[in-house]
Amino acid sequence: MKRSVRLIAALLLVFCLSGSALAADTIRIALVAPFTGLGSILGDFIKKGAQLAVDEINAKGGIDGKQIEMLVYDDQANPSTAMNVVRKVINDDVVAIFGPNMSSAVLGVHSLAKQSKIPMLVAATSPNLDYSKTKNDYLFRLRANDDARVSAIVKYVVEKLDVKKPGIIYGTTDYCTAALAVAEREFKKYGIEVVAKEQMKEGDKDATGQLLKLKNSGFDCLVGFTHEPEAAICITQARQLQLDVPLIGFSAWSAPVVKDLAGDAMVGVYAAMGFDENDPSQAVQNFVKNYSAKWDNESPTDPGQAYYDGIYLFAKVVEAAKSTDGPALIKALNEVQIDGVQGMMKCDENHNFTNYTFIARYNGSIWEKQ
Repeated sequence: MKRSVRLIAALLLVFCLSGSALAADTIRIALVAPFTGLGSILGDFIKKGAQLAVDEINAKGGIDGKQIEMLVYDDQANPSTAMNVVRKVINDDVVAIFGPNMSSAVLGVHSLAKQSKIPMLVAATSPNLDYSKTKNDYLFRLRANDDARVSAIVKYVVEKLDVKKPGIIYGTTDYCTAALAVAEREFKKYGIEVVAKEQMKEGDKDATGQLLKLKNSGFDCLVGFTHEPEAAICITQARQLQLDVPLIGFSAWSAPVVKDLAGDAMVGVYAAMGFDENDPSQAVQNFVKNYSAKWDNESPTDPGQAYYDGIYLFAKVVEAAKSTDGPALIKALNEVQIDGVQGMMKCDENHNFTNYTFIARYNGSIWEKQ
């Protein structure tokens, strides 16, 4: 009997040691993104950007000799689903969570990262995710927020397009309503009031009514804060109604799917962007070349570059922290910087790693930086 107990104990020890050895050889992270539901068109871009970085780092020996293992989860861009997904992620023994990408989803789940002491790195852009509002030491942002992007839009249309009577069409999610609030604030700094604002629900297939109300207001510019499918509808129907005003939107309006859906109507549209594949810098051109080689000649698009930068940032953070414990990682996240695809990535007081943004105009073939 004693011999049997000793044998079982020995086998258990071997099993535990084998598990520890396996764990020691890998660093497990999670990618939470929308692959179905609202915003699902972004999931593929996000995954491909992140996976490229993981594969490149692993091919070079990983992080201090340890390979990165990335587990991928679908949050359906739904706050309730995201809550269940992130709870599962935490139980899957990951040391960092990339995503969710939808602002409303992040707002609902970021407290779980704090409770579990697991860093959460996101590319969601709502200003409501700034550290000054969340007070969450474990939440970090990997691309410019919409305070920066919308401020750039307002500055451009007022100073370059001489807009005096802006009209706004916007969606119902926090991503859209937070941008609206920033726009109204920034226009007021120029002494300009928004002459009309119309809401378009996610999933609506017709914006004719809203656009006609905006036209009747006497507006001289259409500013759009909607998700991608609604952006395509707004742009297409604005052209059909022959609205002779500039059309400009935040990052969703520059997504490839909007161009695919809107076709020729996209020509002349302006957007606030955070990634320019034609940027001649070495970091950008290497990213574009490697992305295209890996993903069947596809071109990278926002927000893929943010998660690519984020994975490289994480690798440097782990090396600096010499640990994957949460408190050590957040300390390093506040100190480490990298020169990424989006330029210098360094954590600011609101846990934003970059505020890089610019205005571009679609000329029928490429987005031209203005």
